[in-house]
Amino acid sequence: MREKAFDNLRVFACVLVVLVHISAQGLAVVPVGGMAFAFCQCCNILAFSGVSIFVMMSGALALRPGRKVSVGEALRKRFLYFMFLYFLWKGLYLLFDLVRAGQLASLPAWKQLVLDEIGGRGFYHLWYLQMIAFLSLLVPLIYEGVQRREACLLYLVPFMLLALLFPTMFCFEFPFKYLLMDFQGQFETEYFLGYLGYFILGHFLYRRKGAWSAKRCGVLYAAGIAALVFGCVAGVMRSRQDGVFFKGFSSPFSITNMLCSSAIFVFFFRKEQKQADGPEKDQRFRRLTVRLCGLSLGIYLLHPFVIEVLKDCGVFFIERWTVLMVPLYAGLVFLIAAAAAFLVSRIPFIKKVV
Repeated sequence: MREKAFDNLRVFACVLVVLVHISAQGLAVVPVGGMAFAFCQCCNILAFSGVSIFVMMSGALALRPGRKVSVGEALRKRFLYFMFLYFLWKGLYLLFDLVRAGQLASLPAWKQLVLDEIGGRGFYHLWYLQMIAFLSLLVPLIYEGVQRREACLLYLVPFMLLALLFPTMFCFEFPFKYLLMDFQGQFETEYFLGYLGYFILGHFLYRRKGAWSAKRCGVLYAAGIAALVFGCVAGVMRSRQDGVFFKGFSSPFSITNMLCSSAIFVFFFRKEQKQADGPEKDQRFRRLTVRLCGLSLGIYLLHPFVIEVLKDCGVFFIERWTVLMVPLYAGLVFLIAAAAAFLVSRIPFIKKVV
């Protein structure tokens, strides 16, 4: 049975991912220290929750009970599929840059395109496809273990301490800070940490959605809001102090992002639980949400292309009236990318790649 919470949360997270890149455009052009820069940075910090939420949803769906995945399925339907998308869209964006540079007839440019296709990192948003592809390979390995609460906590506790709390603490000065940094640095923990933590966290929260009382949810919501406010205030102050954009809170790997993302994640499922026994209020809105949810991959893949085209056409005026233009462009880019994804999805043999 299709859960409304997943559809609604996916659309919301998709909007946040678009907002990440729109606000980043603003951070690149408005002066540090002004209100416009502060607004862009706050939007950027909030929007990075969308990245965490997408990974959490992937974990909740891939690791849910009764959905055991075989090694062959994980390899064929997940890993190879996402890696195919990664190399395909990396090539398309490289070709797009070639067209923009007017070098379609240049043999050296085509040689460089081939080299970049093999060894380059690709356009700035495509890293997610690699990450989710390799996480998919771990599903058959960890599925049985994460069905137990204790096994989840065995991973989540060090993940939250070493990958989230400590890096957030190190953004500030405090007694024995560098001693603590040296202590942590002597252990090679990087191989143990990463987006797998959010993958398991999404599963952990989803499995226990029925146990979240109103009081517990209220505490989590308050913690999420407080963390977001704290991250915005501390981030803006640090940017003003340094004279450059401080990225410490514009990352999934901060305790503030984890609390904010978790609060949003639980809120959507808690909201569905409250409405589960009531009649469907707006079937039209529900159909729209389902349709947008189906276009979310295409929106993710295409929205940087929309941003670059708007910039090339000279209609991207984010440095003026920034407080108005950031949300306006986020909505506009989202809708254009959704329309483009819808049109492309109507084409046979191509709809599988958007």
